[in-house]
Amino acid sequence: MIQENITTPVLENKGYILVIDDEDNIRFMFANYLENSGYQVDMAKDGSEAKALIDQNIYDIALLDICLPDCNGLDLLKELKEIHPTLEVVVCTGHTEDYDFIGTVKAGAADWISKPTNLQELHAKIERIRREQNQVRELSKKNHELERIKKETEHVLTGMKDMLKRQDRFIIKKRTTKRSDFPKIIGNSKKIEEVLQLVRLVSKTNSSVLITGESGTGKELIANPIHTMSNRSKYPFVPVNCGALTETLLESELFGHERGAFTGASTQRRGLIEEAEGGTLFLDEIGETSPQFQVKLLRVLQEGEFKRVGSSKSLHADIRVVAATNVTLEESVHKGEFREDLYYRLNQFRITLPPLRDRIEDLLMLSQYFLEEACIEFSKQLVGFSSEVLEKFLRYSWPGNIRELENMVTQAVILANPPLIELNDVPSLIQKLHQSPRKTRLSDIPFAEAKNEFERRYFQTILDRTNGNISAASRLSKIDRKQFREKARKLGIQSVSYTQ
Repeated sequence: MIQENITTPVLENKGYILVIDDEDNIRFMFANYLENSGYQVDMAKDGSEAKALIDQNIYDIALLDICLPDCNGLDLLKELKEIHPTLEVVVCTGHTEDYDFIGTVKAGAADWISKPTNLQELHAKIERIRREQNQVRELSKKNHELERIKKETEHVLTGMKDMLKRQDRFIIKKRTTKRSDFPKIIGNSKKIEEVLQLVRLVSKTNSSVLITGESGTGKELIANPIHTMSNRSKYPFVPVNCGALTETLLESELFGHERGAFTGASTQRRGLIEEAEGGTLFLDEIGETSPQFQVKLLRVLQEGEFKRVGSSKSLHADIRVVAATNVTLEESVHKGEFREDLYYRLNQFRITLPPLRDRIEDLLMLSQYFLEEACIEFSKQLVGFSSEVLEKFLRYSWPGNIRELENMVTQAVILANPPLIELNDVPSLIQKLHQSPRKTRLSDIPFAEAKNEFERRYFQTILDRTNGNISAASRLSKIDRKQFREKARKLGIQSVSYTQ
C-alpha cells in the first residue's frame, strides 16, 4: 500500500515527464515522487498509450520500463526518439545482470535505473538530464543569435562593398572618401540620401526650415548646407544655441542692445540678427525658448523687423531662419509651451533626420571616419576595428546617435594599441548593448530567415492564446493537429499543454 505524501504545492514547473510502466504501483510511485519534486507527469501503462501521448504532447524525459506487455522496449525506445528526437529516455529494468545496456545506449537512451528503484538516485539522474537539456537549449539560442548577427553583418558589409564599388577612385588604403556635394555628411544610406535631396530642394528657396530629430543626429550639419547651397551663401551663416542661454542673455545676443539698456551695458552692441544680415540665422534647440522671446522672434519672421534691447527704433532684418529641435513642437503647442503661430512660421518646410539605428548602413563608414579623425588628433596608428567590435556596434541601438558613436570611437582610440580597436578598448559597450539592443528590421535579414521568424511568432502566439492546447490551436489556425504539433516542434516551441 502506497502512503500518500502531503506536501506543499511546488509552484515552479521543472519539466514534463512521461512514466511508461505496466505496473500500477510503480507508475503512481514515480509520478507522486516526481510531482512533489516540481515536475509535471503523465503516465502510460503500455506502448500504445505512450505513443498516443507522445504524438499529442512534448515531453522532456520519459521513464521507460523495458518490459512492456504489448511491445519490445528497445523498439519502443527507437520509435519515441524518432517521433521526438529531443526526448531523453531513462530505461528501467529489473534484470540488471544480463541486460544489454550497450545496445540501449546505442538506441538512444540517456541513462538507466534498476528495479527496485532508489528514488533519490532517480531524482539525481533526472536533475542531471534536465540541467544538460537546459544548457543545450541555451547554447542553441546563443548559436541562433550568433548566426542571425552573422547574417546581418554580412548583409550590411555586402551593402557597404557594393556602395564602395560605385564610388569613383575609391582606394581602401586612403582615408574615408568625403562627398563632393556634402563634405561634412558621412554616409550613403537611403535614409540620408532622402534627407539630402530635401536639402537640395529647399536650399533654392527662401523658406524657413524646421529640422527635427533626436539629439545627436547632426542637425547643424544639415542646416549649414541649406545656407551654403542657397543664393545667400556669400553672406554669413550664424548659429545660436537657444537652450544654452538664459532668456535675457538670448534676447540680448540675438537682438543686440543699446548703451545703458541694463546694468553692464556700457556700449551699444549689434545682435546676431544684424550679424546674419543677408544670410542665414540658425536657431538650435528652438523648443527651449520662452513664450516672451517667441513673440519677439515671430515679429522678425512676420514683419522682418526687430528692436535692440533698450531701443524704440525698429531695424530691418533680411535673414533666413533655419530652426532645429529634438522635442516634438506639436506637443509643446498643445501644452501651450510654444506659440502655434510661430510654429507654423518656422515649419514652412520640414526636414526630419533619422536616428543612427534607422540608417545603420552608414555606421561602419561613420565609425571609420571618426577613427581616422581621432588618430590624427592623438597621433595614433590605428587602421580599423576588430570583427567583435563591429558586430556589437551593429547590434547596439545608439540612443545618443552619431554624437554617441563619435565619443565612443574617440575614447577607444585613446585606449587602443595598434593596429585595431579591440573589444576591451570600448569597456562600456557590453553594458550599453545589454541595456539598449537594436531591434532588427525585417528588411535587414534574408527572406528565408524572415519567413521562419514570422512562422515562429505566429505559432507561439496561437499557442499562447490557447494556453498551449494543440487541439484548440489547430482549430484556430485551421491547420491539422498533427501538422501543427510537428511544425511547433521544428520551430522549437515548447509551451504545449498536457491536457488536450
